[in-house]
Amino acid sequence: MARISTYTNASPVTLSDKFIGTEVAGTPVNVTKNFLISDLLALFQSNITLQNVLDAGNTATQSIILTGDITQTGNFSITGGALSLGGTVRDFNGALGTNGETLVCNASGQLVFGSGLTNQNLEQVLAIGNTATNDINLTGNIQLIGNIEQTGNIEITAGDIELIGNIEQTGDIILTGNIQQVGDQDITGDVEHTGGYLFSVGEFGFLTGSSIRLQAAVKDSTNTLGGDGQILVSNASGKLTWQSELLSSTTTVDAAGDPSANADVIFYSATSGSGTIYLDSTLNVAGKKVVLVRKSTTTAANIGANGGALINGVSTKPLPTILYSTTTCVSDGTDWYCSNGQAL
Repeated sequence: MARISTYTNASPVTLSDKFIGTEVAGTPVNVTKNFLISDLLALFQSNITLQNVLDAGNTATQSIILTGDITQTGNFSITGGALSLGGTVRDFNGALGTNGETLVCNASGQLVFGSGLTNQNLEQVLAIGNTATNDINLTGNIQLIGNIEQTGNIEITAGDIELIGNIEQTGDIILTGNIQQVGDQDITGDVEHTGGYLFSVGEFGFLTGSSIRLQAAVKDSTNTLGGDGQILVSNASGKLTWQSELLSSTTTVDAAGDPSANADVIFYSATSGSGTIYLDSTLNVAGKKVVLVRKSTTTAANIGANGGALINGVSTKPLPTILYSTTTCVSDGTDWYCSNGQAL
């Protein structure tokens, strides 16, 4: 037999090719025999495991393409690079997520698909991010023990704010912007407020059946507290101010024209005799006091009343002719009772 190195190489090599070797464990032992390459391949496949391969070397630069499943019992770490998910993803239970579901960690530390971060409290959510552009729809109560600081505008352009429960607030609401509201605020519960309310435009109304109870001090439109016995009186602009007494309205008439007078103080003259000044019927309110002052002339004049009211039991009563004399009339709600007059 010639030297093996002198034989030509077979090409291509097939699984049915043979090579010569020694069968160590045969009978008799160490017998020279032929071996099929296919048999040698089968021997390698049944005895070389993935662990043998990884023991020899566990790094590679080529991609791994798997068509089966990977069962992981240890940790899966990515220390450099990214994890790309090109196909579907199943959670710990083997379930695929539906549209909009997220992977949420349960109490056992397992990722499962759910409708949202249901196990996070508000503090955890706000720690991640405290701004949003979507609407907040609440069906429960908001209990506030801190401060609300508002630097922008709160605009309610469509819909109402309906409060059927209570707003409990122990902190401050600091608004440096405006609250612009087009709808109504319907409040059926109680609002306990320790600060001030300032209405620059609009009305604060109370519907039929409601009431207002003032247990604290009240300031007028000038930010002034009322004194003992003072009353709130509307000025010409419709604003209320504290007054010690009602401001009197005045008018000036000529008795010669039989005028109807509607004022608290009536200054009069009489350019011709026998004229009558008639007190307007709107003045005829129980307790109402009207003062007539002769301002000029000494011609005779009378005092009467509209609406059928009598003056001291008669239709008219003469006024004093003394210049600068005053006559005081007081209504009982039906008729008038007037003094005879006296000089100032």
